[in-house]
Amino acid sequence: MKRSLLLLTLCVVTFPVIASHIVGGEFEIRYISSNRYEVRLILYFDLQNGNPGAQDDFANARIFRKRDNRFMQDVFLPLDSISRVSYTQPECSNGEIQTNKLIYKTTVTFSDSQYGDAQGYYIVWERCCRNYNSKGLINIVSAEPPPGVIDYPTAAGQTFYLEFPPVVKDGKPFINSTPRLFPPLNDYACPNKFYYADFAGTDVDGDSLAYTLVTPLNTHTAEAIPSAGPASAPYPLVTWQSPFNLTNIVGGAPDLKVTSDGLLTVTPTLQGLFVFAVKCEEYRKGVKLGEVRRDFQMLVVDACPVADPPQILGKKLTDGSFTYDKTMNVTFSNTVSDANRCIEVQVSDPDALKSSDGFMENVTIKAIPLGFKKDVSGILPSITSVTLTSTNPTKTFQICFDECPYIEGPFTIGIVAFDDACSLPYFDTLKVLVNITPPVNHNPYYVTSNITSSITEGSALRKWLIKAVDEDFDVMTQVIVPGIGVDLASAGMSFKSLGQVGDTLFTEFTWDPRCDVYNFTSRTNFDIMLQVEDKDDCNFNHPDQMKINLNILLPGNSKPIIFSPELTNNSPLIDTVNLERKVNESLTFHVNGHDDDKDKIVLTGTGKDFSLATYSITFPGDADVENVSSLFTWNITCDNVNLDAKDEFTFHFIVSDNENKCRFHYSDTLVVNVTVTPPDNTAPELFISSVNPELLLSTDNHLAVTLGQQIDLSLNGFDYDTSPHADLLQLKLLSATGNVQPEGYTFADAEGLGNVQSPFTWKPECDIFTNGVYENDYVFTFLVSDNRCFNEKGDTIDVNIKIKDVDGSDTEFLPPNVITPNGDLKNDFFAMIKRDAVTGELKNILPLDNCTGHFEGIVIYNRWGREIFTSADREFKWYAPGEASGIYYYLIKYSNKEYKGVVSVSYWDDESQAQR
Repeated sequence: MKRSLLLLTLCVVTFPVIASHIVGGEFEIRYISSNRYEVRLILYFDLQNGNPGAQDDFANARIFRKRDNRFMQDVFLPLDSISRVSYTQPECSNGEIQTNKLIYKTTVTFSDSQYGDAQGYYIVWERCCRNYNSKGLINIVSAEPPPGVIDYPTAAGQTFYLEFPPVVKDGKPFINSTPRLFPPLNDYACPNKFYYADFAGTDVDGDSLAYTLVTPLNTHTAEAIPSAGPASAPYPLVTWQSPFNLTNIVGGAPDLKVTSDGLLTVTPTLQGLFVFAVKCEEYRKGVKLGEVRRDFQMLVVDACPVADPPQILGKKLTDGSFTYDKTMNVTFSNTVSDANRCIEVQVSDPDALKSSDGFMENVTIKAIPLGFKKDVSGILPSITSVTLTSTNPTKTFQICFDECPYIEGPFTIGIVAFDDACSLPYFDTLKVLVNITPPVNHNPYYVTSNITSSITEGSALRKWLIKAVDEDFDVMTQVIVPGIGVDLASAGMSFKSLGQVGDTLFTEFTWDPRCDVYNFTSRTNFDIMLQVEDKDDCNFNHPDQMKINLNILLPGNSKPIIFSPELTNNSPLIDTVNLERKVNESLTFHVNGHDDDKDKIVLTGTGKDFSLATYSITFPGDADVENVSSLFTWNITCDNVNLDAKDEFTFHFIVSDNENKCRFHYSDTLVVNVTVTPPDNTAPELFISSVNPELLLSTDNHLAVTLGQQIDLSLNGFDYDTSPHADLLQLKLLSATGNVQPEGYTFADAEGLGNVQSPFTWKPECDIFTNGVYENDYVFTFLVSDNRCFNEKGDTIDVNIKIKDVDGSDTEFLPPNVITPNGDLKNDFFAMIKRDAVTGELKNILPLDNCTGHFEGIVIYNRWGREIFTSADREFKWYAPGEASGIYYYLIKYSNKEYKGVVSVSYWDDESQAQR
């Protein structure tokens, strides 16, 4: 037995342990019913290099939308089964490769609403790791990542990837199952020996499959399973080890290639473990539906014994020897008997003459179609395998063909002889071009001419007799070619087979053209194609067709008209009206409909993309014979519109005639576009006045205040709008600023319908002054605003207040210095008073108290320094009771200063002697 190349399918599956274990695999999606699909993940696991802990119990895949990589859903796939991958020839195995096939699967529902995007979707799963370079992998970079390291560029993970189409197209269900790839061959290859593998998959929908080699996909991170889950596209590619690349995958001569129909071939020159990937694309009617990727590992080891391929030669039955090598042509007329519609092939193998092979070799022949797809195994004899020996080194097989060719015209069949070389059989092929004339057959044909007719609605039942003939008296079948797009029965049409008599097939076609019985609303013209086919010996398709073109002439019907007395001046020619209304206004108009045929008509009104009830709009509509009318009413208020969200409203008023005899829907439409604008609004006014008569506001609202004076202001707002109701006014203090932030004032925001009032009070104290500055400027801004929706207005007033400290200057402070307490009631006491020269009133002359300092008291001393009088009263009076004439000293104390002086006490009678 010879040793040959071992091919392993490479699949991407996630496992929770980082290990070099993944050999290959792919996704599959199979249609079940309705919107239910079975999703499969197939993983090929390396038993020799893999960690058993990396064989997971489940996988979490993820689906994205192709158009924008939008996440759709996660797919949980539990482990369903585990099986061993077999060798092509188990006796060739010395344990170089041992592979398990793991299948994870679940059932998923893909809803029409969620999976209807025309560009389709993709499902992915990311997993680390491929086999490492230390395990013999030589054509890509694949190093073992250190524990816990996520960003490790030299690590090589695998992304399993499958694209699939939407489940609905053009509003109809779109059913599709993705390709199902054949299991990988668990075989090895040897240097300089030709290797092949049939990779072609199957598609249950009959879709076309095309294959190409691609660079394998890597993963986004070096995590065993990405903690964030599978990421969306794009996906990184693996890094090729120099000098390998996509055109030099294994260093073969020639290198690895795949045909468009899935045949892998290579003659390797290097030993080692190689990674490559194949992309299988799925097409239906020339349109790509999706794709699936499968990665592979190929092991090349120098373990194949020297062997020679078998040889197959051919000859016609009338030939004396086997002279055809590689190709031959044969032709059979339809008069040749079954026994003579044959060829003979002879197989031999040099290995049957070698002692190293025990002077024997097993050879098997197979038949394969070339250029077409059909089962051609029926041409082979019942026994197709033989053991060649040194005494019987050749074997002859007879290949016989049926009287009916597999396809019309010449076809080519390959007769292949395989030996039992390791690990893959060597083979030789004889290509036979076969030209078989099938039995004579006359094609069926219609003797009835094409039917073209226009029929007035309500006419009597029409019948046509249709005849088809087959001159061979073959059984004929007749069908309606799909594509008419209407149910014939709903249009009053029917076909009734009257059976076949001799060579003629009779069919009766009837049409009942009554529109009050049958529905012609979807179409009035019908193109029908009939097709007749016979059942000949070879089942070749040569049908004949006839056309039936029918047209129904419907009774006339006047379309209803729609108009508005107020909006269109009763003219039905105006179909669009543009209006503008303000909030707090009303919109009222009539909509009328008329039908000249006096059919029953229906009048309806709707809002475009909104409900009338949402905006408190009434339009009851109407239904009657010949004439209809309804009143549209809309009181536009702040309660039923929100101009910030919508200010343009389109109304469709439709009058319909759908109860005419033929049930056709006739209608006329009036479109009314209404733009709603904010309501009219007169701005409120704000007035301010000072309640304290000592403090008067200037015309520009300035107020000068001396500390100690109380500020009393009255704020009044008034609004002139009363329709549909008085506006709600809000009065508030917008801002209060100053060189020192004002504090201690009182003002409360207020509300009122039509008018509003609120007082402002403030009696500032010394604590308003800071940093030695005793004059502050303040600005208070008040606002009154209304609540008229979408057009709020207001009025503001700025009040400028200047507050100064009390003037406590002593520039004019001149205390008296003489008193005459002699009882004449003139100048009898010492006090800080002075008579005003103008009014004659007495007033205190002490400096005024302010924030800088205030009066604390007075103390009077005699000449010996004894305190004889004290008072804390600014209005003190000292009569010097019992004191002798003479000089006395006084001390006037303020919190921040003192005044010292003398006063003379004299008891003279002469007032002129008193000094002041």
